[in-house]
Amino acid sequence: MIPFARNDKPTIGIEEEFHLIDPQTAELKPARADLTALLDPEMQESVCCELFECVIENRVGVFDTVDDLVASSLDGRRKLAHAAEQLNLRLAAGACHPFGQWRDLKIADDEHYRSVIDAYGYIARRLMSFGLHIHVGVRSAEEAVYVMLRMRPWVYALMAMSTNSPFFEGLATGLHSTRMHLFGSMPRTHLPPRFETWEELHAHYQALLAAGDVTRPGELWWNIRPQPPLGTVELRVLDLPTDVHRLGALTAVYQAAVATFRDDFQAARPADAPDDDYLDQHRWRAMRDGLEAVLINPFTGKTIGARDYLASLFDTIEPASEQLGSQKYFQLARRLLDTPNESAWQLKRAEELNGDLPALELEIADRTLRDNLTDL
Repeated sequence: MIPFARNDKPTIGIEEEFHLIDPQTAELKPARADLTALLDPEMQESVCCELFECVIENRVGVFDTVDDLVASSLDGRRKLAHAAEQLNLRLAAGACHPFGQWRDLKIADDEHYRSVIDAYGYIARRLMSFGLHIHVGVRSAEEAVYVMLRMRPWVYALMAMSTNSPFFEGLATGLHSTRMHLFGSMPRTHLPPRFETWEELHAHYQALLAAGDVTRPGELWWNIRPQPPLGTVELRVLDLPTDVHRLGALTAVYQAAVATFRDDFQAARPADAPDDDYLDQHRWRAMRDGLEAVLINPFTGKTIGARDYLASLFDTIEPASEQLGSQKYFQLARRLLDTPNESAWQLKRAEELNGDLPALELEIADRTLRDNLTDL
């Protein structure tokens, strides 16, 4: 855990995990290395491998505004899609491939990922899922711990807003986020413990390191975690949106939340203590039901719909979004509370296609490059 970098502003950056498919059959294709070789040097610097060779990650950032981040994300998607076309492939943004078989996937030629497979076997081999990670800058390690504390009650509700993976291996799983189920079977992939100080977090990491449970900080796979080299708090719980504007809305909400909690830290406002048992239940209900989830308010013990629960967060953090210049995307986030999420769209569209999941996957590839707010 190297010294924590300082960010005086709540800057934003993201990581998007895309998958590569055949343009006719929509099957997954292991072509990440070949695609990377076709990119210009600057774009090559922004991409990296993931667990499987059919996946390519694009790291977008660092920006002050959501408008600039969305523009960069869309530009990156187009560049990757253009390179994919040269290989007779297509780029797709969705949190699971709807009918792929994990047993058929080629593992990336990477020492770290080979070690993950060796350590976790079947559990890691079936992680045919793709996420969105959002980073927001903070000033210090102690501020990062405080922001994580304040975010813990909201992490799974935001996941409900992003859900985009209702199919796996050709089946409707009954979950809005199959990705969360798959990833959550790995260790250290739920909420982090309730750390009050950086010293507590660091001591926890050292204990895991001594026990051989981790070999480096990057194996703290919590749904929200600090990133000391970047000076950020990273939200890792979200399904990858197909539509780039949904990505912008989620980023606007998270940036405004972190900016609000940064200010609260400077004002020495104590962090509330939600009931962790209720937060664990949030995970299940959000994973299964998305925005239709009925949650237990972890502060009051009363039931509340996910949409109303998120609206209460939005009311608190909206002034920060105004200061950050992200009102367009923040208001889109409010609109999305009254809109079916992308898992609901996938389920509805699959029914309209009479269960033709390859056709659905090709439509997902179409939506990946869409630059149009009107259809949300």
